[in-house]
Amino acid sequence: MSENIVPWPPAFFELGSGEYAPPERLTDQHSWYLRGQNFVTVLSQAGAGEVLQEEAAPDEHLVLVFEGVEVEATAGENRVSASGPSLVVVPAGPAQVTVCKPGDIVRVFSTRAPVAVKAANAATYAVPDPRVAPLPDLDGPEGPGTLRVVPLADVPEVPGRLGRIYRSGSLMVNWFAPVYEPRDTDALTPHVHDDFEQASLTLDGAFVHHIRRPWTERLRDWRPDEHVQVTSPSATFIPPGNIHTTRWVNRGRHQLVDVFAPPRSDFIDQGWVLNQADYEPATRGEVT
Repeated sequence: MSENIVPWPPAFFELGSGEYAPPERLTDQHSWYLRGQNFVTVLSQAGAGEVLQEEAAPDEHLVLVFEGVEVEATAGENRVSASGPSLVVVPAGPAQVTVCKPGDIVRVFSTRAPVAVKAANAATYAVPDPRVAPLPDLDGPEGPGTLRVVPLADVPEVPGRLGRIYRSGSLMVNWFAPVYEPRDTDALTPHVHDDFEQASLTLDGAFVHHIRRPWTERLRDWRPDEHVQVTSPSATFIPPGNIHTTRWVNRGRHQLVDVFAPPRSDFIDQGWVLNQADYEPATRGEVT
């Protein structure tokens, strides 16, 4: 590791208190805006009839509609309906989501979008981390360029495939199937990303994030391991170079979503990205 790079710490946000909510709260809506270096996550608990709308984004963004929720999304002259669990891929330009049946909705934007300034932790990224891979250039169309719905209700579990992975031109999410029993502590998966930041969003259940900071040549940079328990909803941001794994700790429903940007080429190369056909041939700058 370079002498000039001090390892960034992970960041943990418990959202149930509303501490990180923006001031423009609507009648039945509570939204939390948090960002990584390349992406913005917006978790909304919205009532029926609420409209979720931001300034027009210059690239695609993703809308995650969770179980029991129904929405209507519009982009330009196009309109689609989506019932959870489903993913809506929204093209660049003005768009909005109208909530028909209330519940949890997550929107993910790239930090090119104006919504990035609303993030409660925006000051963290005033100086970019040089280890994080950049977003791909916007030098051409992204995928089909249409508003489209990807249902998740009938996605089969495939041995050896990691979760349920989807992408846009600039973003990637791994929307894990719900689990109902505690994770086997003899089958954890500690790993590290050298050039990716990861956000882990919890929507249901209790989790423990296990984090090991990298050792540098400077003893003063060393930190003890962290074992942070979070409830739902929460958001955890893990910088490059941190060994990490997550476990769900109780019986009952647990729901986890991981967010990355740019799209991860290792997942693409494994054939794990379920909507990759929308982006073939893969020539838009995925990082290797």
